[in-house]
Amino acid sequence: MNRNRHNRICSFFLCFAMCLSVCGCSSEEADTMPDRSVLPSSLQALSFEEHMDISVGYWDIDAMTKTTQPDGMTQYIEELFNITLHPMSVTWTNYKERYQFLSFTNSLPDMFATITLSSTDNNDSATYSDLVSSGSIRSLPEDMSAYPILSGMLEAAPSIRYTDGRYYAIPRISYMDPILGAMDAAVLVRRDWMNNLGYDDPQNFEEFAELTAAFANNDPDGNGLDDTIGYNVNNRNALGKWVILGIAPECNVYSWVEEDGRFVPSWTTDAFKDVVSAYRYLYETGGLDPAFYSKSPTTILNDFASGRLGAMEYKSFPMSLMDLKEEWDILNDRPFEECVDILPVFPAPDGVRYSNSSNLFWSETYISSSVDDAKLERILALFEFLMSEEGQAFCHYGIEGEDYIRLESGEYHCLLDLTSAEGNPVSLSTALAEKYPSSSLFVNLATWDICDWNSLELNEMNSLLYGEHCMTLSNKSAIWFRDNTTQLERPYAFLNFPKEATDLFSTNRAFEAFVDCVIGDQDAVAMWEDVLEEMRGNGLEEYINRQNQLYREYLE
Repeated sequence: MNRNRHNRICSFFLCFAMCLSVCGCSSEEADTMPDRSVLPSSLQALSFEEHMDISVGYWDIDAMTKTTQPDGMTQYIEELFNITLHPMSVTWTNYKERYQFLSFTNSLPDMFATITLSSTDNNDSATYSDLVSSGSIRSLPEDMSAYPILSGMLEAAPSIRYTDGRYYAIPRISYMDPILGAMDAAVLVRRDWMNNLGYDDPQNFEEFAELTAAFANNDPDGNGLDDTIGYNVNNRNALGKWVILGIAPECNVYSWVEEDGRFVPSWTTDAFKDVVSAYRYLYETGGLDPAFYSKSPTTILNDFASGRLGAMEYKSFPMSLMDLKEEWDILNDRPFEECVDILPVFPAPDGVRYSNSSNLFWSETYISSSVDDAKLERILALFEFLMSEEGQAFCHYGIEGEDYIRLESGEYHCLLDLTSAEGNPVSLSTALAEKYPSSSLFVNLATWDICDWNSLELNEMNSLLYGEHCMTLSNKSAIWFRDNTTQLERPYAFLNFPKEATDLFSTNRAFEAFVDCVIGDQDAVAMWEDVLEEMRGNGLEEYINRQNQLYREYLE
């Protein structure tokens, strides 16, 4: 479409014939032209007459950046908001350094997703302060009433206001009900191996250690080979997020906890010594993968999907299970639904079954200070749409009328052929990703793999999106956590507060020291005490006190 001519169109509600004559598009193109009626009511009165170029930084959108022409989903958004998107792909290994460099050179994209406030690492939250104090990012308008959906999301996370009282971050909401954050820490288990070896669900840490050691040492697959692994974690930096719930629950993430009226890193507490001792035991008995500290998330996922690993800390969200099942179906001859189950959390020493608590949001979007007020309004309007019911349908089901329709009953119905070129069934998510490379951006640009009870319902569209068995497992997991666990409480107001950067006392440094104690050849707890003693000698207590003082000053 000629964009200059498009800019002279007064309204998206011009008649069909005029749209054809002015735009010069075919009837087939006109059928999929976005109608402003899909916009939420809050945006209906806004004018998008001025065309704008908007750059966006996001993880792993290489397929989108490499296309010579925007795909259908990108065209839909560009037509709806009269913009041209310029995607910039970053990776999970380089995004921090890339954005830091772009900040120094005043060349940040107009909007970009990164992890600062929602990180457990102090240095990440310090990056947020640096972005604000350096003037690299701009604040959101004080009056957000024009965007009620987005405003509601901000109000759900009031602790992300900066010290000047303004919002600079747009939180990418993940959990509409806090209990659903429990699904961020689950264990996928080979139920068939448990049956082969005669094991029931473990009821304490000792039984879990025995189970995982049996997976590693007792030939659970019956092939007569020493080729199985007991337990590992898909993301090494989240080691124990599920297991520690049954050892020292408050330590299950390497974050800050409240103790004796002040906030301290969980790894400095006496309870964390029990974690160190337990993981040394898992390591020595063979239950913990001997190479846990050197494997990448991809390798660990491959270990489970290929039939080598018996228990894997993972997530129980539908999308996560679908990704695992797709890998399983490629690498494993056994049906996923006959072999894989979700292991219930075993009770902690006090007899309570605890579940994980996570921030309502994970990662944030920031707006470059180079963005003027007019462009900011357009970006906020885009987010308002993507967070709306219509926008979520677009993100997850594609383009209405082409990829799905909405029935008179209000239910959604898929129009796509969910069959691969080889004739195998594929999920709706996979089919959309293949048809629209940009779907990986839009589905998570405003929200992160958003999870609410509607997304966990056992209905047609959810089953098409993620697969019937994955939906069944995920639904079962959510209900079990809701009905059988006590969710941990975390001091999110303090956690989201920007802290001083530190190399000596960073979460990453503490975690590396923890790993050294797990695989070391001396007494593990004594080694850990030496680590803490060295940190205290370098000023750990003074650092902790300063962060508490800064937080008290912020509250005043």
